[in-house]
Amino acid sequence: MYKILIVDDEMIFRRGIRAMLQKSDFSIGLISEAVDGCEAMQLLAQDNFDIVITDIRMPRMDGLMLCKSIRERGLRPGIIILSGYDDFKYAQTAIQYGVSDYVLKPVSQKKLNEVIRDLIRKREQDEIRPKYKEMDVLVTGLAQALWDLDKDAFRLAGQKAQDRVAGIGEKVGNEILQEIILNTAEKVSGELGEALPGDLFREHAFEENLGLLWDMVSNRKRHGLLETVREHLLANPAMSQEELGSLLGFSPSHFSSIFKEKTGRKFVDYRTEIRMEAAKRQLCIPSRTITQVAAEVGYNDYSHFSSVFKKYYGKTPAQFREERGLGI
Repeated sequence: MYKILIVDDEMIFRRGIRAMLQKSDFSIGLISEAVDGCEAMQLLAQDNFDIVITDIRMPRMDGLMLCKSIRERGLRPGIIILSGYDDFKYAQTAIQYGVSDYVLKPVSQKKLNEVIRDLIRKREQDEIRPKYKEMDVLVTGLAQALWDLDKDAFRLAGQKAQDRVAGIGEKVGNEILQEIILNTAEKVSGELGEALPGDLFREHAFEENLGLLWDMVSNRKRHGLLETVREHLLANPAMSQEELGSLLGFSPSHFSSIFKEKTGRKFVDYRTEIRMEAAKRQLCIPSRTITQVAAEVGYNDYSHFSSVFKKYYGKTPAQFREERGLGI
């Protein structure tokens, strides 16, 4: 049962709002009235109201001062301002005091119902959302297991987060889980000394994001960026900068700049070096043609591959094979 307080110095307005509320289908247990902010604060000190509907212009204490006083005293009713003054400055100030809605008079039965229904929905969501301390426990558990590279603890921390939002509703639950992921990434970024890409996590579901976080952090912690990149390129020399950056959680431009910052080398130069090492090994395999080798290390243009190879080793791939008695 909701308790609602109507605040306005005009009796006709107060009684009109009361009549609308009585006609609505909300579960209302109490409707009280106050002629200004001072009287409203006295009533708020005596009872816990769920909703305050107030005018702006009133004697002694106006609506904005009432909103400020309510928040300064730590009271948490939902606040709706109804005013005949179409002044954006009032709306801006009202938002600062956590006002749920700002509606111009005259208000219809339909509009009042919509505003109150929306306020109730938001308050119900706030009640089921994890509070700061609980969120901090969930995030810290994930971040610590991730930093320790304890896969079992990380899995259990992820499951605990999912259990917490079970039954809340898919939309709100997913919002909470994404917030947990983003906060975990931010927390671990501080330890790594390197920002993890928050935008990437917005594109995936929670379990996928857990996998991305694990891969990003474990790669960086175990090997450092240079060794991680080397492992991937040795496994697939043809891998593009975009593919590798995405795998490690970077946009292409950010990956290029962070690689230069961390290693002092340009990525394209380092990749070429790895490709040439791979090409040299594969050219020693008699069953491979030079064209096949070129494609496997990332070169679709044979002449370009031959030119780069000669720059590194002083001879073309064909000359390299001829010296070893291998066919072209």
